Amino acid sequence: MSLVVGFAGKKRAIVAGDKRSIAFFGRAEELEEELYGGEIRSREDLQRRCEELGSKVAIADGREKVWDRGGVLAGEVTEISAERERRRRIYLVPGGYLLVEVDGKRAEISKRGASTLIILGNRFTRDFAFKRLGSGRPPDEASIRALFEEAGRATASVSPDYTVLTSSSIHRDPEAALLRALREDCEEGGWELCGLA
Repeated sequence: MSLVVGFAGKKRAIVAGDKRSIAFFGRAEELEEELYGGEIRSREDLQRRCEELGSKVAIADGREKVWDRGGVLAGEVTEISAERERRRRIYLVPGGYLLVEVDGKRAEISKRGASTLIILGNRFTRDFAFKRLGSGRPPDEASIRALFEEAGRATASVSPDYTVLTSSSIHRDPEAALLRALREDCEEGGWELCGLA
């Protein structure tokens, strides 16, 4: 889990995500705590700390966490272990958003609305991003790019490379566009969509 940021305003939507994925093998609780607490700043420090603790990780920097699905911007962070698979997804268009929890084969909308800033990630990256973007002023592409540049230097859980997508396409019915994209993802993922009321 690293960093995905989404903003839905009246006239624009933005989503951004880094590309790092980290898989932990065996017992790595202390390493995870240090990494997700912001104590490990670079990839080199992470590898050194792995050796010191006798932990094993696989680090890759090619995972796209944000995409455009037919005019709806989306992003996700994942938590995958031997016991469970959990995803948090955001869907955004100008004038609307959905926050969706996917646990195993069950997808459920946990929040929805017209305008918001959503930050997904581990404890450190969420706090880090909120301090820079949560001032009340709507973020723009430049402020989000600056955040990801800084976050990539501040923690090993965020890759130096990231993707930013924007949209100013206004949908007549933002909620319908969001639900269409979510239903398509549920069909592809084999998830049951719950709690639509």
